[in-house]
Amino acid sequence: MDKMSKVIEKRSSVRSSITKLVKRVQALGEETEDLNSLSELLELIQTKEEILKKYDSEVEDLITDPEKFKVELKGSEEYDDKILSAKIKLKSKLKTFTEKTVQESHPSLNKSNISENAASALKLPKLEIPPFSGDSNFMEFFGCFDSAIGSNDSLSKIEKFQYLKSLLSPPAYNVVAGFELNEKNYDSCLELLKQRYGRTDFIINSYMSKLLNLEPVRNSSHVKSLRRLYDEIEVNIRNLRALNVTEGSYGHLLNPLLLKLLPQDLVLDFHRKRSKDKNCEVSEIMTFLRYEVESREICESVTSNPKNSETKRTFSQNCQNFQTYQRNYSKPKNVSTAATLYTQVKSICILSRYRKLQSFGY
Repeated sequence: MDKMSKVIEKRSSVRSSITKLVKRVQALGEETEDLNSLSELLELIQTKEEILKKYDSEVEDLITDPEKFKVELKGSEEYDDKILSAKIKLKSKLKTFTEKTVQESHPSLNKSNISENAASALKLPKLEIPPFSGDSNFMEFFGCFDSAIGSNDSLSKIEKFQYLKSLLSPPAYNVVAGFELNEKNYDSCLELLKQRYGRTDFIINSYMSKLLNLEPVRNSSHVKSLRRLYDEIEVNIRNLRALNVTEGSYGHLLNPLLLKLLPQDLVLDFHRKRSKDKNCEVSEIMTFLRYEVESREICESVTSNPKNSETKRTFSQNCQNFQTYQRNYSKPKNVSTAATLYTQVKSICILSRYRKLQSFGY
């Protein structure tokens, strides 16, 4: 028997043991087992996992055929998933058992706290970490990942690595795609992601590019578009400020570009109101734009009436339809005088109603 066959035979024995342990975990009911049996089962799985990884590594070193190597990796990942699922279930049961023990030991001290925490957990929605694809939002993604997963001491580095890979999409996923699931590679992948997407110059260029490619607003009555424009500018400026990039370092470049994004009447108002004794600053433009947007939003909320708007829109459409009809059939042939008179009277009624509504402010 060659070396490869011996290693595979040993590994098969370990895999068989792991399969039996996983089935034991899956068979656990809702009733919590005693602490010792749960801890012992978790320890057995972790020990077998270390032995299995050793044999997996030996087999992979002996394989020379690329196709067989792919099949080998797929089989190893399947067992990694089974082990991870079993460990998560065991740790969850251990946590439940511990909380129950504390509650029974100190009912007056802990019962209310545990019930309050449980109630809070029921009310709070499930937190979701947005996937990262390789844009300038790396710092936001890394902060969410680190607080929810990276700093979670109950998770092993291999488990954290699996979560990390599941939250990445191309091209960011390509950075970690070829790494084997182990503790050392988890640290290496985090470092690679930081080096590639966490560079300050890369993030600054991305924010500046977003500012330079904003969509302009040509009509000052489009309040929602003005609000969207203001929010996008403000977000990027604050992100630059967080990276210690002040408005003074890029203001002379950005000021004329920001003004070109605004409607002409707003630009005219801005130059009327601004002080002529000092140079134009980004903060001055943003303050002016915020005031204009908020003023228009307040005015819109006070004067808008959905019911009246719908009525006006309906009668306006009716009037337009009738005018189209009148243009196309202004001199109908073979129509009786009574029918013609009826059409004229009907048109007068529609126009009269529309003008009446206009006089009431609809």
